[in-house]
Amino acid sequence: MRLVRAGLYLVQAIIAGVVITLTAMPATGEVTARLGGADVAIATVHAGWAAVVLLAFGGLVDAAVARIEPLATRARLVTWIGWSQLSGVAVFLIAQLNGITELTTLVALYALTAGAVMLLALDGALVAPRLDDPAPADAPDAPTASRVIRGLRRPAALAAVIGIVPWGLIAFAQIGGGLVGDPVGLGTRIVTLVVLALSIAVWFRGWFRPADADAPGILPLLATTALAWGVILAVG
Repeated sequence: MRLVRAGLYLVQAIIAGVVITLTAMPATGEVTARLGGADVAIATVHAGWAAVVLLAFGGLVDAAVARIEPLATRARLVTWIGWSQLSGVAVFLIAQLNGITELTTLVALYALTAGAVMLLALDGALVAPRLDDPAPADAPDAPTASRVIRGLRRPAALAAVIGIVPWGLIAFAQIGGGLVGDPVGLGTRIVTLVVLALSIAVWFRGWFRPADADAPGILPLLATTALAWGVILAVG
């Protein structure tokens, strides 16, 4: 299954790259920084090619995990590291599409999102017994964390609190754009809501299956696919 998902990622990356090239898709917008009391453009973001890179990265992560599947703990860690980077960059791009261009804000949104996802990896290590540990959960020398950390004390609960902050700022940008007469396009709104819904689904899956080496399942592929093709349709 991992290799199938890796193939779907990579095939989409190739097709998306061809579409972007043939349609001459323009860059999405600028990244700005406050320098000397003025907003200065310091970089230009091409969300289409960034999405292609995300698709390729997702494929490489799944291909890598497929080679270490028997080692559940390591597979789980690599899986969550991959999703942390995919989701962090995805939020960066979605924020940029919604009119957030200031560099320090974009980097903070990326860091908050990626950090929240890594708390889910920590949650899997602390809440449930390690899948590669032969000792039963009730053994005298079994890790006590699996019996102690429960409910809202779990790292996944903190992940939810941190992870929702970037989406709140993106929602504020959407509302603010409408108030000042510069609303974001319908395509951007749809992409934002779809990726948000899939990100929430990943959190729920991680909450209920903390020890699963494939806890995010197919959801990261769906989220990255929605982002990539949504960006191409909205901007291209």
